Amino acid sequence: MTGGIAAYKGLELLRLMRKAGWEVTVVMTRAACKFVGPESFRALSGRPVALELFPKVRPRSDRSAASDSAKRIQHVDLAGWAEVVVVAPATANIIGKLASGIADDLLSTILLAVPLELVRAGRVIIAPAMNVNMWHNPSVRRNISLLKEQGYRFVEPESGELACGTSGPGRLADVQLIFEHCRQALQFRHRLDGVRVTVTTGRTEEPLDPVRVITNRSSGLLGVEIARAFAAAGASVRLIAGPVSVPLPQGIPQRLVWTAEEMRQAVLQSLPETDILIMCAAVADYRPIATGKTKEHKEQLVVKLERTIDILKEVSRANPKPLVVGFSLDDSLARARKKLRAKRLEMIVANPLVTAGSDTIRPTLLFADGPKKVLPKMAKSEFALRLVAEVGRLYRLRR
Repeated sequence: MTGGIAAYKGLELLRLMRKAGWEVTVVMTRAACKFVGPESFRALSGRPVALELFPKVRPRSDRSAASDSAKRIQHVDLAGWAEVVVVAPATANIIGKLASGIADDLLSTILLAVPLELVRAGRVIIAPAMNVNMWHNPSVRRNISLLKEQGYRFVEPESGELACGTSGPGRLADVQLIFEHCRQALQFRHRLDGVRVTVTTGRTEEPLDPVRVITNRSSGLLGVEIARAFAAAGASVRLIAGPVSVPLPQGIPQRLVWTAEEMRQAVLQSLPETDILIMCAAVADYRPIATGKTKEHKEQLVVKLERTIDILKEVSRANPKPLVVGFSLDDSLARARKKLRAKRLEMIVANPLVTAGSDTIRPTLLFADGPKKVLPKMAKSEFALRLVAEVGRLYRLRR
């Protein structure tokens, strides 16, 4: 951690890591300690906080197993202990030091001592936070470009009102997104840097009249988790979202739609810039033939419906066609297989109706070429990571 007003968000990042069962050592610069006290991080991590490159050593008679442990974590061998290193928040200062090969405190020394294999694997993650003018400064941009070329992984800051009173890019990225980057770095050997991924999520709302709509209970959670997971794997992600019941992920470009037709248009327009398409949205199969506002005094109302255009079928005729993954909320694997073949999908995720609207999924993965994979019940966030791994494998085979 480096010094900045966003330092307090490190507590939430640490909480997420500890909840995942990770061992975490917090390294703080002197400036970071000006914004939040080390004791809070020690309490949450259950480990001493590393502060100084040359810590004071107590007389031997006062040492214990605990103090020996504390001595070890103060040294540069922390760089060899870590499986993933994340700097959050990362100031322009630490980015400049790393790009220039400067090691004048504990954190900068650790960053330079990290094995190159860890850097090349995308396991050194930098989440900048700074003033908007600093973020746009040519020297800072040059340093970031240099580090990216070397393999360092950046979680871009968000735009918005900053603590200094200015507005623009520079605000620390969403803590959940930073955590997902860390989890992805540990999860996968192969990254998806530069791969363009479009994810659809949410539901559609088909107007019955100017006031009322016909819709479904899809929350959009699964699509949001999938978008986060692909972004954390390094992909360039675009999210096409119908109405959702969960917050949309910050830092991922979004296009909001309402009806099946709007979803169709958005998907087709995205195809020229899409390598992988994840069709997770619950799109209506039928829409009402609207005739104006219904009369409330009627005791019965007959609604006529017409089929919506099948988006996946249109996508299957695209040339070139991206790698396409569909979803089937149905208890019948036979129907999911039929959909897989008819719409020329590379993979379809079959999910039983009992999990609809919940935070969990019990998926079966069906492939155009290969045996099915029956997965256990799991959280949708966990499944999103598994899906990215499977899709990444298919994408590499396709190339």
